[in-house]
Amino acid sequence: MPQPHSPLVSIVLPTYNGSRYLPEAIESCLAQTHQDWELIVVDDCSRDSTPEIITRYVAQDPRIRTIRHPSNQKLPRALNTGHAAARGTYLTWISDDNRYLPLALEEMTRFLEEHPMVGVVYADCVMINDRGEYLQDWPAQPASRIAYMNSLRACFLYRRSVYEMVGGYDANQFLAEDWDFWLRAARHFELVPLHKTLYQYRWHDQSLTKAANRSQVRDSIERALRRHLPYLRHSSRQDVARGWTVCAANAVRRGDLVQAVAAYGRALRTAPGSSVGYVARKLVERVQHYGVGLQPER
Repeated sequence: MPQPHSPLVSIVLPTYNGSRYLPEAIESCLAQTHQDWELIVVDDCSRDSTPEIITRYVAQDPRIRTIRHPSNQKLPRALNTGHAAARGTYLTWISDDNRYLPLALEEMTRFLEEHPMVGVVYADCVMINDRGEYLQDWPAQPASRIAYMNSLRACFLYRRSVYEMVGGYDANQFLAEDWDFWLRAARHFELVPLHKTLYQYRWHDQSLTKAANRSQVRDSIERALRRHLPYLRHSSRQDVARGWTVCAANAVRRGDLVQAVAAYGRALRTAPGSSVGYVARKLVERVQHYGVGLQPER
């Protein structure tokens, strides 16, 4: 039997009850100027009209296929299901409420083809509202800042070798699974921004990011940072130190002063001057914020 065509790009689209915006996400894939792709829609046991929408698009284009989970398994496992089925040389994924701009795959594949030493390329985004209207620019940040922020934003393409070495998305890092993935990738590969706007990130009340339990997300981020900060060879000492101050600040929030002191100690040993300066600035900001209205009456 002939083997199925292996596309240059595999796009994974995880979805759970995503019927409101899912057609727009799929249409943005269909509108790509680069056409050598496959789209794997992973339905994480949706209970709305998502399955019917997926069925319609699968029938429309042979490059689209779907996998359905028999029970809801959350985003990281849905991503791993899709990646396990992917055949492409380059891999990416898109959320069911976001949209690629037409040149996204063309620009990012060209960049990786022209820069064989780069493992991950990531692009600028814009934020849109629930009606698809522009809110603000959301540019990619320097890769070194991965030590203290998710600098890759939401538009990216990476080589299959990155996924194979990193080993997939961590199911225990729900809602921080992407940042954890990039931290692991940054230990072995070069991550490079492409400053072209190629993606629309939708900010709305039902989005996972907006509805997330912020305390749980911060704890997941802290776990990832503590695990990977000592090995980020492409990040500056100042950025790694700032990552340790992020860990310290979160430890303070949950009342763990031992962990807070230990993390801040790592920051001081890594980059003493910038660590002291950063904490001093934050203290001044807090005093200014909370001091308003607290001045004694004359």
